Amino acid sequence: MSIGQKDIKLLWGRSGNRCAICKIELTQDASSTNSTFTFGEQAHIVGEKEDAPRGKSQLDQKERDSYHNLILLCPNHHTTIDRNESDWSIEKLHQIKSTHELWVTEKLSETIDRVKLAKSTILAGIVDNAVTLCNLDNWHGWTSFALATDPQWSRDLPENTYKFRQKVISTIWPKEFDEFKRATITLSILLNQAAQTFMENSDLQGDSYIPFKFYKRIDPNPNYADDVKRYEQWLERCYSTIYEATKAANWFADVVRDYVNPMFFVEEGKFIIEQGMKSITDLNYYSELLEFTEEEKAKYPEKIFEIEDNALSR
Repeated sequence: MSIGQKDIKLLWGRSGNRCAICKIELTQDASSTNSTFTFGEQAHIVGEKEDAPRGKSQLDQKERDSYHNLILLCPNHHTTIDRNESDWSIEKLHQIKSTHELWVTEKLSETIDRVKLAKSTILAGIVDNAVTLCNLDNWHGWTSFALATDPQWSRDLPENTYKFRQKVISTIWPKEFDEFKRATITLSILLNQAAQTFMENSDLQGDSYIPFKFYKRIDPNPNYADDVKRYEQWLERCYSTIYEATKAANWFADVVRDYVNPMFFVEEGKFIIEQGMKSITDLNYYSELLEFTEEEKAKYPEKIFEIEDNALSR
């Protein structure tokens, strides 16, 4: 579990980008580390873990990482409160946070763009949903299983991709974030298509969906050769939809770094896929980075709608 983008946006916005104790101006932008500003830290009031400072609590991990349990501090004061728990109790830190946010509202209200904060919070909520429902944290891992010779999807992933698609459909989009909107819609459609394609010919076994090899349904199968060909064509469609969804995931991450959080998946890097055993004689595994060109981005998501319309008109 980690702090969600929506909680981060709320914390920084309501704190006025200032330390709740000393009021020094802070920055969240990685490109500003060499500037005169101090890099801010999202500190936990109740400790992030049981063995952390102020960690003894009945709060679960989600509650510990929520906005209500976070306080924005400079590095010096973050160190101070963690090294001296007796002087910086949970109750005292909550009081400091409330007092500071009231001070921000009274003193800095003219400099805070409330509309911008609201819009960025909407975007941050979308990012949180994408990370959770699209399994972005484990993209390389789950796509490796989905691209295997005998592919499989975890039982919750198809349903989660559908949930993400529904959330994107119902989103009220801020008008000025066109590329963010297009990238998010494209990811939601292509990933949902990948899931639906795989579900066309799969069965749930335990915690995973695995392919149903219909060419083996009867023995002997008089249509064996044709059935094998149809199965291989379906398998290729499954792989192809994963490739396109991976391109969409990388585009989405790029616009998140532009519009919401410049540190989004910076340590992890780009989303890559891994595929192996491309033939009987080639047993190696290959990693590949897939991305849309700028020309391709300009055509999405309208390109998908055109393909769907053409398919329906046949």
